[in-house]
Amino acid sequence: MKKLIPIFLVLSVFSGCSFSTQTSDKSLSTAGNKALDQQFYDQGVKTTDFSQCNQILDKAMKEECARIVNAGKITAEAVTKVDITLCKKIDLERYRMACESQVQPVLDAKTSNENRTQIEKQAYEQKNYKICDQIKDENQKVSCKYNVVSDLVISKKDPSLCNVIGPKDIIDKCKSLVK
Repeated sequence: MKKLIPIFLVLSVFSGCSFSTQTSDKSLSTAGNKALDQQFYDQGVKTTDFSQCNQILDKAMKEECARIVNAGKITAEAVTKVDITLCKKIDLERYRMACESQVQPVLDAKTSNENRTQIEKQAYEQKNYKICDQIKDENQKVSCKYNVVSDLVISKKDPSLCNVIGPKDIIDKCKSLVK
């Protein structure tokens, strides 16, 4: 009987170690899953790749990843198409606002460019450089005036018309058209 007690004691110690090892393995496994989930999340969001999000085990993290990836894809499409209405499809307010703030400047520039082009066309067709004064950007305004005036200078062979353009170097360039 004396020999059984030490053996029993040894077995109970080893079985206790085994139990704590299983618990330790389980917590390591959980920590590993969280770390891997975070990697998939980061990669999915960075590359806007749903397949990365789909590999995440944590349900809430997986859903968030998918929503952010979706927002990224919609934002890219909205910027490419210059269509701010696409941003309204984003269900995360912060990302919807970010989308709109990226598309609006592109939309403004496009509208400004279209307006400038219309003004330049009208000034050129009417041979009226004063119409160019509607353009806000000084460089574009000078360019518009140069295009209108240089045509007049060539047809009338009158370099004095160049004086209305603006900067001296542009005036000199215009005057050189009829020398």
